[in-house]
Amino acid sequence: MKRFYFLILIIVLLFSCKKEETSVATPNEVVKPSLEWTKMEKDSILYGDTSLAMRVYLTTNYADSLVLRKTSIDVVVDSTDLYLNTLIKRMKKAMLDEGGVGIAAPQLGINRNIIWVKRLDKVGKPYEIYLNAKIVMTSELMINFNGDGCLSVPNVTGKTLRYRAVGVEYDLLDGSHHKEVVDGYTSTQFTAVIFQHEIDHLNGILFIDRIVN
Repeated sequence: MKRFYFLILIIVLLFSCKKEETSVATPNEVVKPSLEWTKMEKDSILYGDTSLAMRVYLTTNYADSLVLRKTSIDVVVDSTDLYLNTLIKRMKKAMLDEGGVGIAAPQLGINRNIIWVKRLDKVGKPYEIYLNAKIVMTSELMINFNGDGCLSVPNVTGKTLRYRAVGVEYDLLDGSHHKEVVDGYTSTQFTAVIFQHEIDHLNGILFIDRIVN
């Protein structure tokens, strides 16, 4: 009889230990944020049709500045996504209305890795949209770029420390993935600087953080 109770006790202890093991999280486990649109993002994106620009967030507004300093997350690439398409169009409208050569989604209150860039290095200097953009390589040579400015930092310009060329990686709306090296750091062709400036926004960095004397 004692042996029977002893076996029961062992079985109970084994199941108890197993339960504890499965409930303990791995110390190095990283919980990735959901890439689904939040209700706040949906409401903001659809608050006006594609002919209306979204409001540009400014550092002079405390609540805006907190959003501008946040790190953004990726977006699911889906050419049929109403929210993504509307955001892209309203971002471009805001950029063109302000006379910008680039804009990032956080500047409109949406912390997603989406940027518009004017490709001064291409024929016709087209504006192009890049999703989940990131810098994966930088040149050894750095330059002082004079005249850096930002739609979100009103009435301020300065000389910033930038890489002469960068390797970038991004997705296009059609689902294709691309890598390229972008050059351009002169006063008339500064595409590499634009990429650095806009991707900085995705990481909560503003051009004023790069200003040099």
